[in-house]
Amino acid sequence: MLAILISRAKEDEQIQGVIPHLLDDGLSVFWYADNTIIFMDNDLERAKNMKLLLCAFEQLSGLKINFYKSELFYYGPAKANQNDYAQNFGCNVGLFPFRYLGIPLHHRKLMNKY
Repeated sequence: MLAILISRAKEDEQIQGVIPHLLDDGLSVFWYADNTIIFMDNDLERAKNMKLLLCAFEQLSGLKINFYKSELFYYGPAKANQNDYAQNFGCNVGLFPFRYLGIPLHHRKLMNKY
């Protein structure tokens, strides 16, 4: 259901995926089991739209998103607005690098070192 809501919001240009030059409509969400990563451009208005979309998902599905256990990660110009994003989503600010399902993630290219 969340995938449908996100897809429709992208069609209406309420939100936008990242790297649209590599993937049609850009990458917005990555799921594995009950873990979710949401990718967004540095746009406070679209971030507010995403928060409304997530709240609508909660109401429609009956599932509860635990924003207090969630973290937001920023890089580049978005760091200047990190407090606004954190307040909008009610999440903590995370730091790079971090691990997602055992894979290190960073905003820079990762090197394969033996």
